Amino acid sequence: MAAMSFEYEAEIIPGLESFAIGELRQLQPDAPSEIRQTRAGFVRFRLAADESVDQSLRSVIAVYRIHNFAVPRPKSLLGHEHFMRLLGILRAAARSFTSSPQTMGIAAAGSQTAVMHRLRQATSRALGLQLAADGKGELFLRLARPAAGAGWEVLVRTSASPISKRDYRAFDVPGALNATVAYAMTQIARRAERQIVLNLCSGTSTILIEHAGTKPNDTLIAVDNCRDMIRIGRQNARRAQRSHRINQLLADAVSAPLAAGSADIIYADLPFGHHLGSHADNVALYPALLREAGRLAKADAIFVLLSHEIRLMARAISASSWRVCSETTINLSGLHPRLFVLRKNSARI
Repeated sequence: MAAMSFEYEAEIIPGLESFAIGELRQLQPDAPSEIRQTRAGFVRFRLAADESVDQSLRSVIAVYRIHNFAVPRPKSLLGHEHFMRLLGILRAAARSFTSSPQTMGIAAAGSQTAVMHRLRQATSRALGLQLAADGKGELFLRLARPAAGAGWEVLVRTSASPISKRDYRAFDVPGALNATVAYAMTQIARRAERQIVLNLCSGTSTILIEHAGTKPNDTLIAVDNCRDMIRIGRQNARRAQRSHRINQLLADAVSAPLAAGSADIIYADLPFGHHLGSHADNVALYPALLREAGRLAKADAIFVLLSHEIRLMARAISASSWRVCSETTINLSGLHPRLFVLRKNSARI
């Protein structure tokens, strides 16, 4: 008799699906065919009934358990049999959370219809939960038609908040790097341990905190010229229990007081010119930062950086000591920055 399994859907930053698939394969190395990308930003996978979703996944925004309902339209979920089943599913999900949820939300195409309003009101009353102002809340589900076949899918988030919302980030800083993107940057730079790792324009230290989680023996140095960012970076590192690993250096990233040829890996999340900085600032910053990174890098160093200023970055790279090994376009809430992986021109491929 085949073992029972459950189907899940992982929500991912579009463009970073390969990182999530790689991480999910570590959960079930014997069943790689059970993991598949269904559309941009979404990957489906199965787990045996006695396994649980690993909430320590670093590459996904959130994970949803998929439940199939043989109903022709969402209105049918208000019928007694289906509604009782829906409430049972949601109560079971809530019991799996660390603390009892206080808010909930339901999302679907046509979210503002009278039927969806009735379903939200009926579900929140039956569960004794408030409808969240942001439409999501702690107990969150989505309704969707399956890609093939009849009926509707109810996708229930497996955690009270998105997995990408890291506990160590105590402050909501405008323009701060999404933690799943930071994690992906650290997975690009897979190299031997005991490396010297430098993060220029380090901001809240998210990249180095994510790096420290998978590479325990590297020396990590954060460089930022903003005293507040250094302070927040220290606090985040402390909350992540990584403060002993990350050296915070208050200095200008284009003239860092560090020895030439010392870094094996360099990271940078460069200002997009939206929340932080401006295009005029970036015209001066980008070439200067690439020059300084070239000075600090060892001959075979790798430079991983994120930028929304694609044309400016292309011009700056062409005039620098770096060459592009790869580019990955991602979708961040409608913005389409690129992850660049660079090597020094003198390095052997």
